[in-house]
Amino acid sequence: MAPPIPPTSLTARPPPFPCSQVKDRVYKQRIRIQDFFGDFDRLRCGSITPTQFARALGLAGFTMTEAQYSELSDAYPSAVADRPVCYKDFCADVNGVFTKYHLEKAPLEHVEPKPASLLDTERFSAKPTRSLGTEDDERVDQILDAIAEGVRKRRVEVKPFFNDACSNQNSPMRVNHVTKQQFKQVVRAHVARELDDEEMSAVADRFGDDDGFVNFVSFSACVDPKEELYHPYRRSLQ
Repeated sequence: MAPPIPPTSLTARPPPFPCSQVKDRVYKQRIRIQDFFGDFDRLRCGSITPTQFARALGLAGFTMTEAQYSELSDAYPSAVADRPVCYKDFCADVNGVFTKYHLEKAPLEHVEPKPASLLDTERFSAKPTRSLGTEDDERVDQILDAIAEGVRKRRVEVKPFFNDACSNQNSPMRVNHVTKQQFKQVVRAHVARELDDEEMSAVADRFGDDDGFVNFVSFSACVDPKEELYHPYRRSLQ
């Protein structure tokens, strides 16, 4: 059996905070981050200037402060004097969220099936995320029943409205989640205009988490019309 590969200095040091944000978005949206740096490296030396590094991240859709750009570029130094940022090391570090490098040299090394730190374990749940207490839960259940009845009468589907908000370039783009403000805007505009602020906040809290996001998939599963199973002999039996 081949010996395990010793960690390099790149993987041994903890990544800067902005890098965790980049990894999160690259993994969820399947972004090929290296494609945005090629035009700035005509000589293919693997290094660019800090300004080019910030521009490439901007083209990839990342918006950071000047201090965050500086922190991120300083974390990947290059030996080239006039190009002090090694974007190849940065891309290799970011793409590590998909798999481990050099597995051909260590085929028995364990690889996690998915980065649990980047994904919410409740993202596919069809039930409310949290309990607000017996009385509040019963009150929210009544509100959800009223919303579901209104949705059924209007013959609309709720989930597509949230998909538009979730995929907005200005949103955090967290899988199956939107911010509380986005949740309230979508519900107010397309789902239940009659809810007051207190009821809206109660519903958002019922499907929310500690990070300020709301699981819209779970909410949609509770209020969207349930699909009726097709029965080929129902009419003849009647």
